[in-house]
Amino acid sequence: MPRYARVSGLDLAAESYNCSGYAVVDLANTSLVKIACLYTDDQIVSSIISDKVNLVSVDSPISREPKFRLVDREAVRRGFRVLPPSLKCMKKLSLRGWKLYEELRLRGIEVIETHPRSAMKSSGVGDHAVLAEKLGIELGEYRSRKLGRDLRDALISALVAVCYARGDCLLTISAEDGSIHLIKPLL
Repeated sequence: MPRYARVSGLDLAAESYNCSGYAVVDLANTSLVKIACLYTDDQIVSSIISDKVNLVSVDSPISREPKFRLVDREAVRRGFRVLPPSLKCMKKLSLRGWKLYEELRLRGIEVIETHPRSAMKSSGVGDHAVLAEKLGIELGEYRSRKLGRDLRDALISALVAVCYARGDCLLTISAEDGSIHLIKPLL
């Protein structure tokens, strides 16, 4: 049995009244099986569990303390514009991300950090649908639909999870205080 059957991307919102984009990819069928807005932490956790996801790629800093990390500095040094968790607007997101990270890990679900805009930049592909195609992921009805930013970023995050699960298209920026997972150039 493969280590990962279903992976997801989560574009986490700082506040539960805003849409947290959520996308699920079935690796056996190489297809997007769900894309939706989720709101509360309970809704996010229960959806991940009911969708039988065992790897979540989240667009949020995964850090116990919302501070500017060495991994953030390394990402910026490499030309990726990540926002540090210490910024006022990012503190709530960081704290919510850490809470979900801990809750999901307690349930045996692996959680990794990503940054969708940087993943698109690192891949060299300018469109999320083309990126999915290059990775062999079928989008079905979502291929031609215009997705809002939250859902688009959730899809890109899920594609990072696909690369993490497969291991053949992953680009990782690491430091002693964390890792940010992106996509290798797919030119």
